[in-house]
Amino acid sequence: MNPKTVRVTYLRQIADQAAELGVDTVAWLAISDLKQDDLADASAVVAVEKFGELITRAVSLSRETGFGVLAGRRLLTATHGVLGMAAAASRSIREAMQIVERFVCIRTEAISIHTREVNGSLEVWFEPAIGLGSASNTVTEIAMVAVKNIADDIFLSRSACNMVYFQFPEPPHAALARGVYGCAVRYNQKWSGLSFDISAAEEVTQKYDPLVLTEAVRFCVEELNETGDNRSAGSKLEKIVLERLPPIPHLTVCARLLSTTPRTLHRRLIEEGTSYREIVESIRHRMALKLLRKGSSIKEVTYFLGYADIASFRRAFRRWEGMAPSDWTTRVQEPAGESR
Repeated sequence: MNPKTVRVTYLRQIADQAAELGVDTVAWLAISDLKQDDLADASAVVAVEKFGELITRAVSLSRETGFGVLAGRRLLTATHGVLGMAAAASRSIREAMQIVERFVCIRTEAISIHTREVNGSLEVWFEPAIGLGSASNTVTEIAMVAVKNIADDIFLSRSACNMVYFQFPEPPHAALARGVYGCAVRYNQKWSGLSFDISAAEEVTQKYDPLVLTEAVRFCVEELNETGDNRSAGSKLEKIVLERLPPIPHLTVCARLLSTTPRTLHRRLIEEGTSYREIVESIRHRMALKLLRKGSSIKEVTYFLGYADIASFRRAFRRWEGMAPSDWTTRVQEPAGESR
């Protein structure tokens, strides 16, 4: 299966931050066989795994645990191409966040973004890709600051974001993070993301430009469709499975939806170094973590992911995370720290 990727152009601002902190960026980029000149290619991409290695190495070389927060400050609206253009011309922060949610994949697959309305707040959830490894927290920080930059750019006079949440424990650079976000920041939470008061999120912005918005969204759709047409068989299979959960569709059903035969689909997946079983396993792993974080019961997750019984799900979860799902849930949900 083709690897998830990140636009190399984002590494320009990240490299600038690394250089400012004293990192030899030539040696740093060489980790992924990149050169400084490569960062000027707007169409070039780097695999999420390599991106994660670069971020982890940047944190290590700079000795700055807050590298993600600092690097995220450099990712302004204009750095996101047509996605940034569409978001900036949006009618409201809600619409801008929905545009980011829909089209973030044309810029980076290192993070997925989801919006939802809960108790009078617009919540923007961030989920790092599994392939990032130890860089997950730092990449989440980069993405969250970058998206907040978009929201702040819409409201030039003030920030509409009133709360920031992180799943991971409070880091040494927590004070830096609170200073950059300019609002309450809470750690050890059930989710990572930004929260906006719904009235502020729906306020019509002064920068709203329906003509620019329509044109920019059209470009985003074209780029998304182009990406979709060129996707691997594995990526197309993953999309079909995710769209039809629950239950997980059988290989035969997926093949029919892809207008091919099960044998041909199986052969193409093997050629890409993967299989139906591996893709389903990866989806189950990601969805299990996501559902448990949102408070779903083990019984609900077992049903949603198509396991025969709870014991089967527990065995799979131990294989993924090295612990029982109940222990994992306790670890990520406690304590529910207050902002300090």
